[in-house]
Amino acid sequence: MQTQHSSRQQISLPQIILTIILGLVFFAENLALMLSSFRETQQSPFSPSLFAISLSTILTLWVHYDSLSLNIPMGLDKSMYIFFGWPIMFPVYAFRSRGFRSGSLLLLSFLGLFTLTFIIAFITTPLWSIVFSVFSPSH
Repeated sequence: MQTQHSSRQQISLPQIILTIILGLVFFAENLALMLSSFRETQQSPFSPSLFAISLSTILTLWVHYDSLSLNIPMGLDKSMYIFFGWPIMFPVYAFRSRGFRSGSLLLLSFLGLFTLTFIIAFITTPLWSIVFSVFSPSH
């Protein structure tokens, strides 16, 4: 069931804040992965779980506020589907709530956010490695 909305979607302040937080989570995870590779150290075993829970929570909250701004009813069951199955359910939500074109643009914007944070982490990894080695207590 596809709902028709105007071409200009209203984005609420919580969605903007959650998108910024999502970008910071992407950046932190990319930077941690690159630093552990650059410095040849092992990453914490809890890091992938923390990243997965953070990503699921942020996307679920983003969908909740998006559904409020679009006046689409969002029950607890849909929220749980998004939380546990976001790789499948988030694109389904994007296409069902916005249609193919706007849903594709939404997904591409999240992919662009991930790509941008990856590039920034890649560029800044040597700088962060120098900073961590200078201020490391082992010297």
